[in-house]
Amino acid sequence: MPPDEWIDLLGAPERRPDPVDWDAVKARAGTSLPSDYVHLAEAYPPLVVGGYVRILHPTARAAFMNWMAQAPKILRALRRQPGLRVHPDVPGLLPWGTTLGGEHCLWYTRGEPDEWTVVITDLRQSWSYDGSFSSFTRKFLTGEIRCPIFPDDVPGGSKPFQEP
Repeated sequence: MPPDEWIDLLGAPERRPDPVDWDAVKARAGTSLPSDYVHLAEAYPPLVVGGYVRILHPTARAAFMNWMAQAPKILRALRRQPGLRVHPDVPGLLPWGTTLGGEHCLWYTRGEPDEWTVVITDLRQSWSYDGSFSSFTRKFLTGEIRCPIFPDDVPGGSKPFQEP
């Protein structure tokens, strides 16, 4: 999703995010990340959307929202779960977010980064969305799709929270 479509969906950013060192992100991830995520991270500071989903950001000041800090921790937790294929296995799971309820929001890394789909898990059950990160975010916020792992009142009607 290009930056102007993110603005249509989320409103104008309250501040510009800190510049992202994408080479450092790629080194940490071992891969490039999807372009829709890159566009969002370059246009917005860390976000909580739908009153529930934290979209991790490579330059977040708060560690719990920082992709560089959280991705390795989430990957370690996922690796302890039997039967899960975790990045750098291909295909595998690679985090892009968390929720206020403790669920993990992940990419399923099959194919090129812009082809990756979305998986949500609470480590007991998983739900898959056969679409991109931006498509999931848009349809989640507009109510076109509902993740059954999330509480019934999600998404909430509040505007996206942006890290100050």
